[in-house]
Amino acid sequence: MSEISSKGHHQIGLVSAVALCVGTMVGGGVFAVSGIVINKAGPSAIVSYLLAAVAVLLSALCFAAVASRAKEGSTGYEPIATVLGPMWRFLTMWAFYVSAIAGGAFMLVAFGSYLRYFFEGSSALVFELVAAVALIILNLGPADLVGRAETVMVAFKIGVLVLLIGFGLAAFNVHDLTPFAPRGLGPTISSAGLLFSVYLGFSVVTNVAGVVKNSKRNVPLAILLSLVIVTIVYVGITLAMVMSGRKVFGIAGAAQAARILIGPWGGALIAVAACVSTLSGSNAVILGCSELLIRMAGNGDIPSVLGRVSRSGHAYASVLLSGGLAIVLMVTGGIQTIVTYCSVAGIVGLVLMDVTAFQMARKHWSTPGLRLPFGVFIPSVAAILALAQFPSLGLLNVSIGLVLVAAGLVIYALRHHSHRQDHETLARHIQNMETPLSKAFRRPAPAGELG
Repeated sequence: MSEISSKGHHQIGLVSAVALCVGTMVGGGVFAVSGIVINKAGPSAIVSYLLAAVAVLLSALCFAAVASRAKEGSTGYEPIATVLGPMWRFLTMWAFYVSAIAGGAFMLVAFGSYLRYFFEGSSALVFELVAAVALIILNLGPADLVGRAETVMVAFKIGVLVLLIGFGLAAFNVHDLTPFAPRGLGPTISSAGLLFSVYLGFSVVTNVAGVVKNSKRNVPLAILLSLVIVTIVYVGITLAMVMSGRKVFGIAGAAQAARILIGPWGGALIAVAACVSTLSGSNAVILGCSELLIRMAGNGDIPSVLGRVSRSGHAYASVLLSGGLAIVLMVTGGIQTIVTYCSVAGIVGLVLMDVTAFQMARKHWSTPGLRLPFGVFIPSVAAILALAQFPSLGLLNVSIGLVLVAAGLVIYALRHHSHRQDHETLARHIQNMETPLSKAFRRPAPAGELG
């Protein structure tokens, strides 16, 4: 079943698309992973974030080039089916689905750790599970409520992070940057592979590329702008944490640094912002994952029951599945292991996007959309840099991550076990922009909005 063009005047503008990407990315990556990376690499963690950003940026350019060729009403993954075939489109979407689920799980783990800042001695796992159930319930409700909640949370967390960055810059002391790489360049480079996961949230905009206003321009812009914004935030927060003078951080490292830089009220404020941020990121993940499953079911790539929606448009099947898988990861793995799964699956998805862009470049970008310069050079380098991260992530965790991605092929093999009524319902919701992600962020574009 092919994807169906959308109708109606409701579209997602550039600002909303950027907010969606930033909301997905700025979560556990800045509040939890930053402390882990500083512990490994020292002040050179700043370089780790920049290296990861450059590597992801090249793949993001390929991502943008592919997504810019999406037809109205389709996802940004649809051109993969034309270039490589439907199975590869599915495997790319599935890889990003697995990556997103792992990303949501590690953000919920970070949430539990930051909430313990206020309740020392309590169980972080209990907080994580309660939060997961609450988000599942929220995403079973009205989609516009989810969208409003996400917009408010994004604005709050960015404001608080800017405050911490400001205090960090005010306390800048070059002596805190020495030794810059206390354990050599090895941990700096290996940490970049771990940090791939914190930049992958930009892919969420491709789920609704077909309903973004002026998508051929705004989808690439949203991807690139969101990457620039979160890179500045990540580097700024890492610098602030280093300027605190603390050498070893727990998972709630940003709050520990804020307590030193700002005072007790600053530590509490950052802990609150971290809780809001990680909940926001997890919320966006569940929303985006639901959209992915619905679109895959709409394509006929998975059994229709996995994307089943109620008559009112609530994606109960995908929400319950996505939330349930996140809970399993939270219970069975530590935060660094979960982050590794997220990176491995995300790298697979990026490489498949790079290969698609490579094939398009070989044909001289014969279809309308973003054209990358230098022929096949950018897609080739992007794929090589992405694959080069695997050795630093550990053989066992890479193998498990690859198995999770390969498991999607079993689901793909069962795609014909579907119900006609489900397909008709999905087709109607996709056509009328009534999928959860579209409903959460769509709005009539005002005359003055960027388009």
